[in-house]
Amino acid sequence: MNIRPFSFAGLLVVVLASPSLFAEERSDTPAYRYGSELDVARVIRIEEPQPTTCEVVQATMTYETSRGDIETLTFLKEASVCISNG
Repeated sequence: MNIRPFSFAGLLVVVLASPSLFAEERSDTPAYRYGSELDVARVIRIEEPQPTTCEVVQATMTYETSRGDIETLTFLKEASVCISNG
């Protein structure tokens, strides 16, 4: 039995119900919204916290557009430890 979809759904509910996660969001860096059209020619770096447990973290991506402009945005993702622990 595969319980991963259920555990991810539970994690998503916890994240959406947690106002403190959104309170930490940097106001100077725009947040990605589902459906946003991005012009990413090259990813320069992705920075994220490194928790010791599997959780959703706020990452920051710095990228270059096709016009050569450098942009940043934040987005939510599963921590790297979630993938490495299977």
